[in-house]
Amino acid sequence: MTANDHLRLLADIRSATPGSPIPGRAELSAHLRQRIGEVGDKALAEFAHVQRVASEMWGAERASHFGKVLRSHRVTPKAPRKTAWTRAEEALRHLPAPWRQPVAHHIALSRQGKRVKGRTLWSAAYTQSVISALKRWADKCASDGFDLTPTGTALDAFARHVVTGTGSGHPVTTRSAADYVERVLSGIALVQPGFSSAACDFVVADWREGAAAEGPGTKTGAQLVGASTIYNLGFQHIGEARARPMRGLHAARQFRNGLILAIGTALPQRARALSCLVFDSTLTLPDAKTIQVCIPAAMLKLPEDRKQGAPFERTFRNAPLAAVLLEYRQSFRPIFDDGRALFPSVNSQNAAISEAQIGRLTGDMTEKAFGVRIPIHRLRDNAATEASETLAGGGRAATSLLGHNSPATVARHYDHSEGVGAAHDFGGFLASHQGTGVELDI
Repeated sequence: MTANDHLRLLADIRSATPGSPIPGRAELSAHLRQRIGEVGDKALAEFAHVQRVASEMWGAERASHFGKVLRSHRVTPKAPRKTAWTRAEEALRHLPAPWRQPVAHHIALSRQGKRVKGRTLWSAAYTQSVISALKRWADKCASDGFDLTPTGTALDAFARHVVTGTGSGHPVTTRSAADYVERVLSGIALVQPGFSSAACDFVVADWREGAAAEGPGTKTGAQLVGASTIYNLGFQHIGEARARPMRGLHAARQFRNGLILAIGTALPQRARALSCLVFDSTLTLPDAKTIQVCIPAAMLKLPEDRKQGAPFERTFRNAPLAAVLLEYRQSFRPIFDDGRALFPSVNSQNAAISEAQIGRLTGDMTEKAFGVRIPIHRLRDNAATEASETLAGGGRAATSLLGHNSPATVARHYDHSEGVGAAHDFGGFLASHQGTGVELDI
C-alpha cells in the first residue's frame, strides 16, 4: 500500500452517495493494518480523518464500525490489573521483618473466606489499610525511639502526629486518625498475640468520639443537589454523545460516563459493586422496560466471612433507562471492544474500569456541572435523601433502596432530607417501593 491507496480510499468515500455500499470492517482493518506497517502511528490519525469523511457521507451511526476498527488497532494489550490481595501481599515488604509472616498467614486465611473460630477475617482493602497503618506506626516509633508495642501515651501521640501530618505524612481528619489507631491495634493484636491494653482501647474510643462529634469531614450540604438532578445529568451526557458528528471512542466514552451517573443514581450502590456490572450476567434486560441486577456478595461491603453469601438483587422498571442501555450495547459499547462489561476501559481492551476510576469520573462530571465534587458514594446520600422526602415510607424506603438492614444506619449516614422534595420533582424517579422483593419504577 502507498499513500495513493490511502488517498484512493478517501476519494472513493467522497465520490460515493448515501446509498453506496460502505467499506466493511474486515476491509478497513486490513487497510489500516497495512498502512500502520508503512507509516506507523501516523496511520491512526489518517484513519480518524477517513472516519470523519465517512460519517459526513453515511451518518455517524452507519459509519460507527470505522471507530471500532480504529479502536482495535490503537489499543495494545496490557498486563492484567493487580488484584487487591496482590497489592496487599506486595505491601508486606514495608513492615518490620518479624511482622510479615503473621500478616501473610492472615492474608492467606482471609482469602479463603471461610469462618475460623477465634479469628476475624479481613477484606483485601482493610488488610491494605492495616499494613499502611502499621508501617506508619513503625516509622513513627523508629523516629521517636519508641518500642513497637503500643502504650496509651504513644498511641495518642501517634494519632496527633497523623492529624498534623508532621514529617513525611499528609494531614488527615480526626476520623482518619481514629481509623489509624484502630488499625494499628488490629495489626498489633495479630503480630503480637495476647497483646492487650486498656489504655490503648481508651485512646481508640476517645478518638472515635471526637470524630463523631466533628461529623463527616468529607461531606458537605452543597453535595446534596438531588438524585433527580444527577440522574438527568447522566442523560444529558448520553444525549450529547448521541449527537456527536462521529461515532468514535469519544462518543462511546461520553455515553458510558452518562450511564455511570444514571445507573449510579438508579442503583445507589458503592463503586465496587457498580464496577462488576456485566451484560447478561450481573445486569440483564428481560424486556423493554425492565432492568435486573444481581451483584455477588463478594463485591458488597460485608464482613469477609459473609462474602460467599447471597447476592444483592434488584429489579428496575424504567423504559427510558432500559432503552439507552440497549442502544449503548448495540451502537456504542462495541466501539470499546467485543466484551460485555458495562463500564469498559478506554486504555485496555476487554477490561472494565476500576472502582477508583468510577469515583473519579463521577466527581469530575458533577464538579464541572454543579461546581461541587460529588463522589460516587455521595450519590447514595442524594438517593436516600430524595427517597425519604418523596416516597411513601420515607426512611424505610431509603433503607431498602440502599440495601441496608437498619433504618438507623441510613438516617445516620445518608438521609439528609431538609426540603429537597420541595425543590425537585421526582417525576416518577422512584415511584414504587414494595416489600423485600424490591421493584423500582424509575
